[in-house]
Amino acid sequence: MGADRETKEKLLSSAKTEFMEKGYAKASLRKICANAGVTTGALYFFFKDKEDVFRSIVENPLRELLEIVQEHFDEHAELFSAPDAYTHTAGDHEDFVQLLIHHLYANRDAFLLLLTKSQGTTFENFVDDVVEMMEQGYRTMAEHMAEKTPGTKVNSYMLHWMTHMNIGAFVHLLTHEPEEQMALQHMQKIMEYLIRGWIDLILTSETEHNQ
Repeated sequence: MGADRETKEKLLSSAKTEFMEKGYAKASLRKICANAGVTTGALYFFFKDKEDVFRSIVENPLRELLEIVQEHFDEHAELFSAPDAYTHTAGDHEDFVQLLIHHLYANRDAFLLLLTKSQGTTFENFVDDVVEMMEQGYRTMAEHMAEKTPGTKVNSYMLHWMTHMNIGAFVHLLTHEPEEQMALQHMQKIMEYLIRGWIDLILTSETEHNQ
């Protein structure tokens, strides 16, 4: 059992390097096996095909990311549905941002593969999936805010734009900033900026909304 686990880890390490260098489409299973010091048959003992190898590297980090995001929105849905008024501020997101940045950087190689090397896999549009998930969460929050702000409605265009801006900020940090602590400092400032404009952009007057 220990030898099998070691062989699988060697294959995944070799595969990560190969995918990083060549991308999924041009990566060679033969090269992955050679660099891991095993036969091609050994690879097929653990994995069905090349995409299964790629999936084994990225799937768990991505699943955990989506769970973190969903939990964040579930918590805010409870707060917004409470009888007492809820004030949306940058401070409400500090723990979320810290947790998200830590997870992204603890699994940076996997997310860089997803962002830059996944073309040809079922994961190549994962950013769009994350945007859709976050936009749904933001819409719920915005609708609650509109209910508590008479005469306003949710601006769907701005909601979609803000969602892309938010995710784009994380993507840019992950692909350009190698240090987790610096990424966290940058993102905290970015979130302060985004949240200051949140209400003004997301909520518009009913008159303006209908123009």
